[in-house]
Amino acid sequence: MISYVSTKGRSNLKICEDSLTASVFDGLKYLPTEIFYSILKKALYQDKLPKFSGELIKIIFWDKWDAKDTSNSNFVEPDLLLQFEDFDVIVEAKRFDYFQQSKQQMENEIRAYYNVFDGNKILYFVQLGGLHSKNDEDDFYFNNYKIEILKTDWTRLLHEVVTQRTILQNIPFSQTLAYCRILDDVRKAFEMHNFYEMKWMKDIAFTAIKTEHFNTMIFLKR
Repeated sequence: MISYVSTKGRSNLKICEDSLTASVFDGLKYLPTEIFYSILKKALYQDKLPKFSGELIKIIFWDKWDAKDTSNSNFVEPDLLLQFEDFDVIVEAKRFDYFQQSKQQMENEIRAYYNVFDGNKILYFVQLGGLHSKNDEDDFYFNNYKIEILKTDWTRLLHEVVTQRTILQNIPFSQTLAYCRILDDVRKAFEMHNFYEMKWMKDIAFTAIKTEHFNTMIFLKR
């Protein structure tokens, strides 16, 4: 949550898109890169990210980029830029899971990225939440650069956080307990924003009701 306060200059917590983005990714950034990247990669609906990312060098929240050749007049402000050793990832986050992403906004952010960075790294663009569909999108081309478009939503990201938490709790090392505490806080951040891990009926273990249980049941007549 520190990025929500320090970058946005907020003096109090307001549940919104920015607080959701900051509270989730401010927590995840404290994990080792391989765990952070595994959660992100597995949460995506498209398996386009490389198998390995290299170290996570920097996370930049709400940077202001030159708006040249975009439809914006002053600047372009992506929600998140993840700078790995081997490539960069722009994340455009929306508050809810459906119908908020904008193609124009995506194009503006990609164009503005190349106004600021020299283009010597591969760029990926992730739509997080606000999806109009989960289907694969055509790659976006800008000058000689190809940018692959990937999608996920908050519900799917939360599921991968919970899955990773379950894996870590079964590894008997004290260091993994610290990672579990981080993921517990990230899950609480999701809950603050009304995202909860739910089990589908098909995933709930079968429970048999045996006849001997009937002796403890009370039936009321109306």
